[in-house]
Amino acid sequence: MKRFLTLISALCIAVVAMAQNDALPKMFAHRGCWSKICPENSLPAVARAAQHGYMGIECDVRLTADGKMVIMHDKTINRTCRNALDYSKIEGKVNVSDLTFKELRNNYVLASPNAEYRMPVPTLEELLKECKKHNIVPMLHSKYVESYRLAQKIMGNNWICFTKDVEALKECRKFSKCLILYAINKKTAESAFEVLPQLGGKLGVSSMEREALTRERNKRLRDLGYEVQSSIYKAPREVYALRDGASIILSDFSLMPDPKNSPAKVVTLDPQELAQGETIRVDADSKVKNGGVAIDIEFEGVVEIAFDKNNNIYTLHNNGTYHDRFGMRFINRKGLVTIHGVEATKIKSAKVYFYEF
Repeated sequence: MKRFLTLISALCIAVVAMAQNDALPKMFAHRGCWSKICPENSLPAVARAAQHGYMGIECDVRLTADGKMVIMHDKTINRTCRNALDYSKIEGKVNVSDLTFKELRNNYVLASPNAEYRMPVPTLEELLKECKKHNIVPMLHSKYVESYRLAQKIMGNNWICFTKDVEALKECRKFSKCLILYAINKKTAESAFEVLPQLGGKLGVSSMEREALTRERNKRLRDLGYEVQSSIYKAPREVYALRDGASIILSDFSLMPDPKNSPAKVVTLDPQELAQGETIRVDADSKVKNGGVAIDIEFEGVVEIAFDKNNNIYTLHNNGTYHDRFGMRFINRKGLVTIHGVEATKIKSAKVYFYEF
């Protein structure tokens, strides 16, 4: 039966892979290291990112009616917030820009099934200070130059400016030496070669579209010293983004077999021939509250690599060229990996890592 990989947000699962031989990508948590319990773009999501070994987090900046910079992805608060008084759903569309800061903070809280996480929407200043506290690099998805100035004040040059607004990027470079990521799409991708030289300093591009980050274009960019960020690619395209040369991965839920994450258990598989239809299963010893699982594998053939008992599957083709790493983090799970031979496959090397954070 044909099987597909699905991301199950209730389990806080996602997968990422890399394939630039032994080079690990820089890992950033999209809207922080959030989960069903821990709200996106929240202060606890920053702390969790540090706990799980991320280099940084991406966040979204919006302005209240009275000009206060707060952290919120959507224009409205309906999806991510509830009424503070009774935790009821918010009726009618409520825009961040229509609320004063006092109204936003006093009347609404971030949504979570756990009352401990039902806290006010954070300000940009609060989030930046939390990042500094945990040595996390904040990536500001923002068009507001005043947000850049605040980040520079709190973080020095240890932050990332991220937008498609070229004029805003030029303003940022006037006072900051931070990494600037120019957001592109398949229609604007070639403009990067004109825009980036105008900015100077540490630079790169970011895109949600694989068509914008082709292998040929990525090589041209990397050869010029630019970073290439794939932004929240839907699985299994993250695998191919890394094979195509992405140097930064921005993803909702991801984990890498990185040396800074000490595994609770490592299982090394012997080199072997995997017959068509044959499956290898590797289990963790026990269920953990906050955990992760990752695989580091070199193979030749076609396999389905599944994480957890619900058969979240990556179907991967490899002609033996690529060294792939995959990982996911999860809550309240027992780690599990299965490797299924879609075709007869030669496994050259494989290690499975189980983590408890």
